[in-house]
Amino acid sequence: MVVPTYQRGRVVTNLVTAMYRVQYAGPFELIVVIDGSTDDTEHRLAELRPPFPMRVIRQPNRGLANARNRGAAAATGEILLFLDDDMEPDEHLLAEHDRSQLEGADAVAGAVPLHASSPRTLLADGVRAWADARSHRLARTGYELRFNEILNGQFSLKREVFERLGGFDERFTAGGSYGNEDLDFGYRLLRAGYRAVFNARAVSRQQYVVGAASYLRQYEDAGRADVVLARKYPDLLPELFHGELASSTIHRLVRHPVLRFPRLARALVGPVRDMIVRRVDRGSRDPLTARAFFLLRAVHYWAGVHGAGGIPQHHRLRVLCYHAIANLSEDPVLAEYGVPPERFRFQLETLRRAGYHFIEPDELAQFVAGKGGLPRRAVLVTFDDCSRDLMAAGAPIVRQLTVPAVAFAVSRRIGQTNDWDRWLGAGILPLLSARELADLPALGVEVGGHSRTHRPLVTLSGSALSDEVRGCADDLLALGLPQPRFFSYPHGEHNSRVRQAVRAAGYLAAFTSSPGRIGRATDRYALPRIELVSADVGWRLRVKVGAAGPLLLGWQFSERVAASIRRRWRELRARRGKRRDVVTRA
Repeated sequence: MVVPTYQRGRVVTNLVTAMYRVQYAGPFELIVVIDGSTDDTEHRLAELRPPFPMRVIRQPNRGLANARNRGAAAATGEILLFLDDDMEPDEHLLAEHDRSQLEGADAVAGAVPLHASSPRTLLADGVRAWADARSHRLARTGYELRFNEILNGQFSLKREVFERLGGFDERFTAGGSYGNEDLDFGYRLLRAGYRAVFNARAVSRQQYVVGAASYLRQYEDAGRADVVLARKYPDLLPELFHGELASSTIHRLVRHPVLRFPRLARALVGPVRDMIVRRVDRGSRDPLTARAFFLLRAVHYWAGVHGAGGIPQHHRLRVLCYHAIANLSEDPVLAEYGVPPERFRFQLETLRRAGYHFIEPDELAQFVAGKGGLPRRAVLVTFDDCSRDLMAAGAPIVRQLTVPAVAFAVSRRIGQTNDWDRWLGAGILPLLSARELADLPALGVEVGGHSRTHRPLVTLSGSALSDEVRGCADDLLALGLPQPRFFSYPHGEHNSRVRQAVRAAGYLAAFTSSPGRIGRATDRYALPRIELVSADVGWRLRVKVGAAGPLLLGWQFSERVAASIRRRWRELRARRGKRRDVVTRA
């Protein structure tokens, strides 16, 4: 049994002592994961002497999903039972879960009625009504559980099933936020064809101790979590935002105003918020207090939706292109393309503060396939060439900032250097080894193709072109990496013949180096990108990323002309230097 807990020493202690009364003939263990609590939880648990094996794991606050995964990894049993820390288990809880498992269920959800000791408040009344209605509905003969009815507050499944599904998605509760890691898991469970059942006799009673202010924070987190869920599964968007919420008069009233003017909405409810919270916590349950609180709750929910980028139905995407996450200021050719690690971090943090939302490669795949939308101000991060600094500096930063990315590898130059830049006088940039490249996906960086040797593809014949494009995919597969979905044209050069070769090789989409934004009508094999360089900070960064259209095209054109002039000047000086050397030797 796995119990994650945060700042609830007294409540989780009640759960453990209630386990003393559990009647179960088989062996079991209890694993409590203290997820960053700063209260007396650890001390309280250390004083207990339970008549069963109990392990206490302490970790920094990494969120509910992470805590559950940590507890599951430490457990030794074949059946995992997840229980929230505010549950008081019935004496037959384990026996009932075991019975349902033996009868062939892959997963079992139990009843979670409100504990009699819970305070008599508006919130507790709502939980009681919801729990009773849930049990009545799920207990009907022949009823099939839906994904949003498999709650991890009390839920068991076979360990092998848990591991096959990859555990809980920690993005939903990263940093201690709240919501939807259980809906996501339930959706994957049922979609994979596993059988989930409801056992009305598997009972744990919830000791509801959430105050009104905490409840509002959770509801705002739920708004954010709904956006994350809809971005991951576009087919769920109508149910999440146009189903039950659409039938609520209060939600219909506040939805559009809050999504358009979230700060104004917060300012309008601010003066009465504390008063309403106090009334709810004191037990006021009159109709006026209820309506005011439900209005306040709706404002917080839609503010959370706005904060996560809004309902994922936007149709514009900006793709950032980086070349090297290193200080190359001394390089005669690549100086501007080297972005030092601290500046790279600053650029990403600046964009996030400005309201941009970084998307997963999966979201790009869904978008170019015409499935689902994007959050407001959607951005994807990409890296060309896969130089060694990507592993040393780039990948750790995007992992720490939870920014997904795609990196494009030159498959026949793995572990070598950037020979395609050397003829211009550029310095040596070591490229990632095969082992480092294979480690990138675990750091949140998907690997795509950048040809075999970085030759300009528009100059190649049919067989040579196919070898560069399809051969690159074959090379990456041979390293044990997944089939590459995305391609980046070397030097940004492409034509209709090159695009067709990329399509025929099985790539889902391909990127150029032309600036612009991606929309519904953009050719998926000619996706524009915004090249970021070391000088892009402050207003320059905001304007460059924000423009991403004709203005940026003119800007980057002028920069390219200036860079071309500088390159030609360097080449001319190099030739003159060689001639002087010849005269001197003569």
